[in-house]
Amino acid sequence: MYMHTKAIPALVLLLLVSGVSVGAPGLTVTGRVFDSSGRPISDATVMVYHAGVLNGYSTFCPSCYRDCGKRTKTDAAGNYVISKLDSRLWFELLVVRDGYAPEIIKIKDPSAGSTPVATLKLRPPNLDPSHVVKGRVVDRNGQVVRDAVVTVVGVEDQHGTLYGTFPGLDPLAATDRNGDFEIVDEKPAKRMLVTVEARTLAARFVVLVTGPQPQEIVLSRGAAVKGRLVQNGKPVGDAEIGLIAQLTGGFRQALKIVGDPYPEMRIGTQSDGTFVISDVPEGVHWFVYPKMESVAPRGASEAKTCSTTKPGEIVDVGDIQLGPGYRLQGKVTLSDAKPIPDGMRVILSSMRTMDSQIALLDKDGRFTFVGLAKGEYGISPAVKGYGLPTPEPIVTSVERDRDDFVISLSPEQPRR
Repeated sequence: MYMHTKAIPALVLLLLVSGVSVGAPGLTVTGRVFDSSGRPISDATVMVYHAGVLNGYSTFCPSCYRDCGKRTKTDAAGNYVISKLDSRLWFELLVVRDGYAPEIIKIKDPSAGSTPVATLKLRPPNLDPSHVVKGRVVDRNGQVVRDAVVTVVGVEDQHGTLYGTFPGLDPLAATDRNGDFEIVDEKPAKRMLVTVEARTLAARFVVLVTGPQPQEIVLSRGAAVKGRLVQNGKPVGDAEIGLIAQLTGGFRQALKIVGDPYPEMRIGTQSDGTFVISDVPEGVHWFVYPKMESVAPRGASEAKTCSTTKPGEIVDVGDIQLGPGYRLQGKVTLSDAKPIPDGMRVILSSMRTMDSQIALLDKDGRFTFVGLAKGEYGISPAVKGYGLPTPEPIVTSVERDRDDFVISLSPEQPRR
């Protein structure tokens, strides 16, 4: 596989990945911000944090649309107005105010006319330092990064390590105009594992200790992975491309990071088949692949590999060739011979990448998957009240068309 990488000026990369908006602006979003007692909050900042297309696949990263970064302030009654937004996008709004924990509002269909409401939780005064982590986010030039979002992944306290969200812990924070943030846990803690994300910069995992002193977090400009999806020499537009670390890893005790547990990044192809995935972390080996459900009727392609080695570089994976895919057809049977309920499904997942398809079972339990590349897949039936002997999926290798795959399920035993 031919691959070309080169470093480019920061301004050029910014223009490449975020200088285009889909559709003409014209939508206005209005809403209100309250505290937990129902009182309006004035002077809160409401910012467009993420966006994406309502139909089809987004061709830019969630923070790269032109509307992202637009902001306003709430008035004395807690009202806010953001105008001239693209009516073909969905939005996530970030709401921040000094003294309060931030909140994210998701607007799935802005044209529906709803009034998004945010409720901010007041931070307690005079916090014990063992309940707080403080930080400051800067870029590689030492410039503060405002509106960076810091999300809690896990907490280590005297009893051990907990991952996820739970009552009493701020799930996220946002940096202020000085790049500062704080995350509060109602219980004393030793350390917190967080992800830090900001526009045009690559996300990273950081472990922070509790205490009164802010800890500096440096974010680098993200790399970009680009390429083109083609079939029989012609571009394939309106398809979705996935990017996932080859060593996905996870988290262990004492907030230990294993591998590269970044979430899958997705982007749509343009009409000429090209795609650019921006804000990609450096120092990671990646799989790049067309998402099965977006190309299955047309064909399949094995994943390409690439690596990002330094900030601001562009990695060109070249053409991803979409060719004929294999078919996997089969049947789900129930050990008690009862009929399959309506609406039941079976999930097929790649064992190499974070990619999957879902098929509905017909009344006889039959299913069909098409557009499969050569490789190993996990099969997980989802029939209410029934299951496999073990919670693990059935793993099968696909190297040809197959029409005789049979899965037998047994009634699940009631939990005690």
